[in-house]
Amino acid sequence: MAAFKASRSFFGGMVAGLSTSFVVLVMLPRWLSDNAGLNVPESLKTLWSLAELNLQGAILPFALLLICFLVLLQRLNSALDVDQPALSQVLRLDQLLDLAATLFFGVGVIWTAVGMRGALLHGLGDPGAGVGESAFSVLQRLVDGGILLALSTTIVGGMGGYLMRLIKTLWLGSALNAVYMHAQQERLAEGIDALQRIEQLLHSGALASAGLSPGEAQATN
Repeated sequence: MAAFKASRSFFGGMVAGLSTSFVVLVMLPRWLSDNAGLNVPESLKTLWSLAELNLQGAILPFALLLICFLVLLQRLNSALDVDQPALSQVLRLDQLLDLAATLFFGVGVIWTAVGMRGALLHGLGDPGAGVGESAFSVLQRLVDGGILLALSTTIVGGMGGYLMRLIKTLWLGSALNAVYMHAQQERLAEGIDALQRIEQLLHSGALASAGLSPGEAQATN
């Protein structure tokens, strides 16, 4: 029951954090616009413009997954930073971190397909429109149709997904291995204890069937 309440609290906090991040990301373009009247550095506006040009609609899922990964990473670090980490909690957070990295990579793959489809439809969807046009004109139509989105999301999704796994391994890999090794050793020790109890029971049963007490068996030996 306590584990269920902790799980509900964890996912409730995660949903609240992601909802807040979603609102911030939706409102960010308005805050960065010149009409907002906010004193935003030009470098930040330029960075946002580049991201919006190259990633377009993929910005939101990429950003949400990145925030989710960072929150989970911090929670896993806190879960490991105790004398006796709870194996179930560590395992769940580890799985969620791997899922976030996989989804980040998956977003890049999905938006790559979306961008390629849009580029091909825009550039080659009308065969009659390309008659007499130069190769540069066709390439320009592919770029306008979304091939830049396809290439950019492939790079961001691939690099981001692999970097997430690399960060988790370099930062928390040793602590995770220690927890898993300790859990394996505990299970091995429990198995050895069970085998020893079974051996004692079998030995006692053999003595009883022979009509000897443990003291008599030792004296015979």
